[in-house]
Amino acid sequence: MYKMLYITCIFVILAGCDRMYDSPMNDGRVNAGKDDVRPKFYLEQYDPISDQGQYWHLDMMKRLPVNGSQYELYNTGLPNRNDPNGTLTAHESYGLQYQLACQSLCGLNAKVISDGSTVFGTWMDAGNSIKAYQDIRRYLKLSATAIVWAGNPLLLSNYWDWDGGVANEATNGYKYVLTDMAGNPESSVVAITASHVHRAVIVDIKNKQTFDDAGYTMAYDARSKTTTDAWREFKNSCNNRGLVVMPVQTGELADFAIANDLFVINLNKQYGTDGGGQNDALFREVLAWLQPNSPVYGWEIGVSEDVFVKSVSQSGNMMVAIGEFNLPYFSYDYKNRQTSILANVINPQDIAYDKDKKFVSFYLSDGAHAGWMMNNFVEKYYTDPNVETVKMNFGITTNISMIDPLSFERIIGLQNKKSTLIESFGGGYYYSDDFGALGNRQALLASLAQKVAAHMRQHRIKVLEQIAHDPRSAAAKEAYQAFVNANDQLEGIVAIQYAPSYAECGGDIMWVTNKQGYNIPVITVSYAIWNHGQNQEKDGTPTFVANRLKESGAKFSSVIIHAWSDFTDTGNSQDEVAENAPGGSIRGASAAEMCARRLDPGQFEVINMQEMIWRVRMHYEPEQTKKYLSEYF
Repeated sequence: MYKMLYITCIFVILAGCDRMYDSPMNDGRVNAGKDDVRPKFYLEQYDPISDQGQYWHLDMMKRLPVNGSQYELYNTGLPNRNDPNGTLTAHESYGLQYQLACQSLCGLNAKVISDGSTVFGTWMDAGNSIKAYQDIRRYLKLSATAIVWAGNPLLLSNYWDWDGGVANEATNGYKYVLTDMAGNPESSVVAITASHVHRAVIVDIKNKQTFDDAGYTMAYDARSKTTTDAWREFKNSCNNRGLVVMPVQTGELADFAIANDLFVINLNKQYGTDGGGQNDALFREVLAWLQPNSPVYGWEIGVSEDVFVKSVSQSGNMMVAIGEFNLPYFSYDYKNRQTSILANVINPQDIAYDKDKKFVSFYLSDGAHAGWMMNNFVEKYYTDPNVETVKMNFGITTNISMIDPLSFERIIGLQNKKSTLIESFGGGYYYSDDFGALGNRQALLASLAQKVAAHMRQHRIKVLEQIAHDPRSAAAKEAYQAFVNANDQLEGIVAIQYAPSYAECGGDIMWVTNKQGYNIPVITVSYAIWNHGQNQEKDGTPTFVANRLKESGAKFSSVIIHAWSDFTDTGNSQDEVAENAPGGSIRGASAAEMCARRLDPGQFEVINMQEMIWRVRMHYEPEQTKKYLSEYF
């Protein structure tokens, strides 16, 4: 920030003494009030980094292994890591039995590192080829003391003489929670919560004798327990500032849940199906127990996402879609690692508003997916050469700045100057028209909006995305108003409908008024580029969407690109179905380019979302828009 201020001052001096920087209490503008502290120049409209109560991610890990010393827990990245028929002995390691033993050791180890009981760390190696994993290891200067190639000898007696006390300290004197992962799927979920309550490693019935022979004793028997049993027994021993949703017979967030004393819940009682029953009522009870605006980490498969995201939304909390290992390390001391890195924005004063064209803006779906932000988002989507061609816009979740500050900095730092970064959904995945419906909705909305506003303002993110079951409903508009009330730097909102189509509202534009009296547009999606196998009314191939844009006559159109849809490039063919052919690999910005190439540049212009918002404002509200922009040099 100081560098920017220094450059600005040089410019001001060269421009003449009448533009010297005045006191923030009197910045030289006509009728500047004593409380008006906005900067002279529009691009300097952002806040300094500070804790405004916006940090909700759990960060219990306050220390690191001494000199970065840690043990690598090898082969957890193999496809068999969730096989419930695995095993763990002194010479064998396979499947879920091995993974949960490793995960529980890592979670417990994070605790004893933080309290100073041990100097050695443990690290799950499943993502070591991913750049986010490589970056955090370099940043924290983690180095492998030893690589445990097979099984987990750290938990067995032949390593006790030189492991630095990892197993002893982590498990409170060699204790285990006993499960029956294949026979009772919920016992694996129960065991994760029981692991932090009893400070005991997770051991399956198949491996009980091995651990008994190694000198372990059983602290808790989860073999016949259900998730409801765990709730009744352990509720008062769990941290209600967060929750983990994890399918049975999986373990991807176990270390994080254990490290932070979180309750773990599964929705389906059997993996991937509701045939064995669901924990619907229990889920709602647990959600009501959480502190307001708490993150709900994870995901459930075999359930429509609408089912569980709606419950989370109604409780006034937000889903954080993630399933990474080693999260305590990624977010280590994250509050003190925040930097004043700013998103690229355009100056709305520089836009040529007199152009007589139809304007189209493309943006990518699924920006609320925090795990994706840490994985192949940058390599496969964000740095696509066609991002610049189509001025592609991207959603980015607030959560990534807390969960993994390095990935957040990387995303901001690599932003193409022609694209717009959009705050995706506003703090996590929830439906704005359902949010807080079972509580004090107004207070819950206001609280979340203030936190999201602090994050957006401190990183100069000017556009917000919202998702709702009905973006035009009074409840959705109430949510838009809450975010606009909290953030006078918010330029506009993009709204999508969850189903049956992101584009169900067909490009309708709504308005909400901020506290300064300026009308802020809420622009709904016009069309979706989405491979459903066949085209639908507003969803379809790039060619299909291009033809609908040409037919519509709309001056402003927002087109969302479904992140997980692949297409086949058919050149300039006008076949509206052929691009859906199986085997295609074109997605993201390259799919948008397939649409854009079919639009006559004499009639259409592709612009980024921020420019779209300002053109909409100038088109529909010219007088107040000119007045607002005139307040800046």
